[in-house]
Amino acid sequence: MRRTFERVHPELITLPGGFSIKTYGFFLMLGFLSAVWLAMRRAEQAKANPDRMLDLAFLCLIFGIGGARLFYVIHYWKTRFADVPNKFFAVINITEGGLEFLGGFLGAFAAIVVYCWWTRISLRLYLDLIAPSAMWGLAFGRIGCFFNGCCFGGLAVAAPGQPPSPRWAVQFPYGSPAQYRHWEDRKATVPAELIATSREAVQPILVPEAQLSMPVEHREKPLRALQEAKEAYEKAKSEDPGGKETLALQQQVAKAKKAAEQHLTELGLVLRAQKHPSRVNPAREMTVSELQELARQAPSAPVHPTQLYASGGALLLFFFLSAVLRYRRRHGAVVGLLLLLYPVQRILEELIRADNPHDVAGLTISQSISVAMLIAAAAYLWVLYRRLPEKSPLAVESEPPVAKPALAH
Repeated sequence: MRRTFERVHPELITLPGGFSIKTYGFFLMLGFLSAVWLAMRRAEQAKANPDRMLDLAFLCLIFGIGGARLFYVIHYWKTRFADVPNKFFAVINITEGGLEFLGGFLGAFAAIVVYCWWTRISLRLYLDLIAPSAMWGLAFGRIGCFFNGCCFGGLAVAAPGQPPSPRWAVQFPYGSPAQYRHWEDRKATVPAELIATSREAVQPILVPEAQLSMPVEHREKPLRALQEAKEAYEKAKSEDPGGKETLALQQQVAKAKKAAEQHLTELGLVLRAQKHPSRVNPAREMTVSELQELARQAPSAPVHPTQLYASGGALLLFFFLSAVLRYRRRHGAVVGLLLLLYPVQRILEELIRADNPHDVAGLTISQSISVAMLIAAAAYLWVLYRRLPEKSPLAVESEPPVAKPALAH
């Protein structure tokens, strides 16, 4: 049985005042905090310094997000950043996503190496303690990707009219990255009312889902504000034409008019879509609710839920690396296995994903980096078992806190 989602859930909850908590950010932070807790607990069990682990976690957060964003910007510069008017804001704006795990992984890894070298603590020991937590955090992050609709998989249908394979394939809703890609590639159809031509471009585009799902109060708020400002101005003008209050209200009307015009420009596509004759009653125009109903009937084609595949694979690696950490004798073995096994998982995952272009010698950029990581991991493990001592010389036990003597009464 195929599962169709009525809509993606990029926003987990909307708080009073219009502030919303992003689903992707929520799962990312949940995974990060729980991963840090696990790493600090393992540090205590290994008699390492949990405060050092907390420092490393903070660095991983900063340089991980920075590296993930930098990787994404470099990867998609030509298609998503080169032509925008405010490039700086577009680069730093991560509210809509735009993070790549491998970039974050490399950024965090570099920060850990520099910190351990600077503070003279064992790099091998702390990387071993962090390795399982990295996979734990990734498992939560991929769940966030699933609800956000990004990182989608390839088609799960062999031919038109055939049932999807596997049976757990999903269809993402109108407005999702998968649905838009399928419409561009003519693999999914969309009602004519939702297809528009912008004034700036000849190429047809879809009415944005954000415009369709905008609450009525938000859609009408600037227009109501303009009407109220006009009524207040007319009343004041009739009572005191040259008064200060009348002049202030005149300026308020001008501001409200400008805000309403900008708002109508932003809603231009959905307003044009409403000009079509209603399918319910051709004598009148389409309503927004009718457009919303048409959008619900235009999901993506069935695709593999690669986000959940990746989450499950990360959990398997987490449990495996946790077991190795518990019984390993050689410092550095756990992170070596992570660097060896995760690239294999990522290469296989990229074979099913459909969101990344094959633009590096026939591979996706993630696959090419994974191949490089595989080679580096093999070289590292050879050096680890042939050249380095079993225990890191810098892996000294952390001294327990000294208890303060009780005061005499």
